Amino acid sequence: MSVPVERWEACGNVYLLVAREAVGRPLTADDAIALCDVVDGLGSDGVLELLPGAGHVDVAMVIWNPDGSTTEACGNGTRMVARWAAARSGADRVIVGTEAGPLHCDIAGEQVRAELSRARLEGHQYRPDDVPFPHPHRFVSIGNPHVVIPVADVDGFPLEYEGPALEHHPWFPERTNVEVMAPVDAHRVRVRVWERGVGETAACGSGACAVAVAAIADGIAESPVTVELPGGELVVEVGEEGEVALTGPARHVETIVLDADLRRSTTG
Repeated sequence: MSVPVERWEACGNVYLLVAREAVGRPLTADDAIALCDVVDGLGSDGVLELLPGAGHVDVAMVIWNPDGSTTEACGNGTRMVARWAAARSGADRVIVGTEAGPLHCDIAGEQVRAELSRARLEGHQYRPDDVPFPHPHRFVSIGNPHVVIPVADVDGFPLEYEGPALEHHPWFPERTNVEVMAPVDAHRVRVRVWERGVGETAACGSGACAVAVAAIADGIAESPVTVELPGGELVVEVGEEGEVALTGPARHVETIVLDADLRRSTTG
């Protein structure tokens, strides 16, 4: 049996899309680790395991990180899966099922607008205690946890060194994504991201949303916010009740055919 695996890209964020029915079984943590491996696997920022939708949901996904963990939300991945489903159905609106709930997406060519989970500034994913946190910050949940740190110089911040420690800081019982951001003007910010279970990436859709929410909450920006990431730009709209919509590109790069064990490519 052969299994088609699609490589998709959004602002430099690269994911592998795999349909569970093509594999014939649920994916495992070991599958995700092997697929994401940059030396022996295909290399990616994660794996999106696709499942048939149920009810009003058109397609569902499980989001796997390169370390074999799963996550609740992925803004760029949601837009990729929406385009994947739209290409098969011909629809211009798709509902993607995620652990964070059903997400409505509108497709216009390569551009996808995804309505993500309502943002929250507190919750069980954030537990401050007597252990100090080393930076002024804002916690934001977009279904998954984020800590947004305002800085004077995004490029000069030692994210590659501080990212691992901040991800595992005891204030975040489920670990956290880390964003450092600097405002450009009232509708634009610059950002770098350390993703939970991944490391520093070229972009993060839910991270872009978290930054926009934090910047608006702190009076630094106004909606809509254009988020400049190393891999490209994403636009975030934030409503008065924490509603969040993310717009940006998502495109298919290539389809790779693997053996049933998901370890060895049979064709390029």
